[in-house]
Amino acid sequence: MIFEGDITNDCFKPIGFRESHLFFNSVPLTEETLRIGAWGIDISKDWCVRNRILRPDEGSHFYLSGLAKLEFHQVSKVSISTVLYHSLEQNNDFVRTADGSKVSLSKEWAVRGITPNRPYLYRLTGILDWPHGYCELEIHAEGPVRISFDPGRLVNVSHFFEAPQNYAYPFV
Repeated sequence: MIFEGDITNDCFKPIGFRESHLFFNSVPLTEETLRIGAWGIDISKDWCVRNRILRPDEGSHFYLSGLAKLEFHQVSKVSISTVLYHSLEQNNDFVRTADGSKVSLSKEWAVRGITPNRPYLYRLTGILDWPHGYCELEIHAEGPVRISFDPGRLVNVSHFFEAPQNYAYPFV
């Protein structure tokens, strides 16, 4: 069974992305809806209880060992900054220039013809799938934000830290 829920505005805060692997198709925005995938989000137990996702484990947070789909509506602007990694396996080995500086890329898109009224700023940080690196993603949206995922893929975050190889995104 797939859980589908609303995470608009402050309902977005109990979900963390620092350990997640983000799938973001960075083409210019041509419509007001943006869809991204995130493997390995962190979700608070309180959020799970409020949304009737029952977990028998003790603990305060859960790691999603699977893909969550996020959909942002009425998007007016997206910006991303990525510090590139050397390899898929070593997420702490950054590409560096001759002087030792980290190589980073950034880009910003806006939906043409959209004049935002009062957009909410959604900030996500994590590992970007391509180009592979640590990223900060900002999405300005006024409409609803939806999330869907398989609750059966939630594991206590302590289990993740004990054996991350069992739960982290499987590099091919």
